[in-house]
Amino acid sequence: MNNDLRLESVMKSIDVFGRLAFGGQCVAAMGMIAAPLLFVTACVVPFVIWNDDRGGAIAVWLGGWIGAIALAAISIGLGVFSWRWSGDWITEWPGYAVAFGIAGVANAAEAYMLTATPVPIYASFAITMSAAFAAGLLVAGHLGGMRVLPDQREQRERELARRR
Repeated sequence: MNNDLRLESVMKSIDVFGRLAFGGQCVAAMGMIAAPLLFVTACVVPFVIWNDDRGGAIAVWLGGWIGAIALAAISIGLGVFSWRWSGDWITEWPGYAVAFGIAGVANAAEAYMLTATPVPIYASFAITMSAAFAAGLLVAGHLGGMRVLPDQREQRERELARRR
């Protein structure tokens, strides 16, 4: 078996830990996107709605800060934990771009479910996080080494042409 075929079979069969890690990174990216949005919303909305005429605005404001900071910390923790188990193919920019793309779509779906559907709050979180994790799990095998083999083959052909 030559090196190209071996590398190609490895890239197509990304190990289970790598797939799970990418799914975890997609869920972590959801939190990393949602935390600043929650923070800004908690800082603006209570005072716009209640115009400082109600003490509850302060409680919602502080609760939003605590929630946003906790969400950011948990997301970063999950991202670092998942990153440890991921392969080199995830740590390249296409892997991060895909993870944040999946997370953005999942967050948009979650926002829609929370505001425009009768789906319970906990169910909407569970559905979107599960969908982001599953999408990351399925996409992971197709991300690995997207351009590795064609680039290697092209480089070898150039080297062979120079030798002739």
